[in-house]
Amino acid sequence: MFYEAIFQPSKKMKYTTKVKKLAGKNIGVKDGWIIDDGPFKGQNCFYIPNSTVGWIPQCDLIGLKPISIVKWKEIKKSLGLDN
Repeated sequence: MFYEAIFQPSKKMKYTTKVKKLAGKNIGVKDGWIIDDGPFKGQNCFYIPNSTVGWIPQCDLIGLKPISIVKWKEIKKSLGLDN
């Protein structure tokens, strides 16, 4: 399933400089898995397929809501994350 949310990175997660530039922006993500260890244990995580962003814990996403794949692709392209 595809979602959109505002990316608000926490200090607990180590993101690259490129990913930190997405802070405060609306991003499109895909549902991932339940994190099984570390400070985010038990939380669901999300990711941007075919990107170098890596996984994002749910707590770093504000206003998470489901969207269509068409809208998800539009968001990804607008952020320059399309390959």
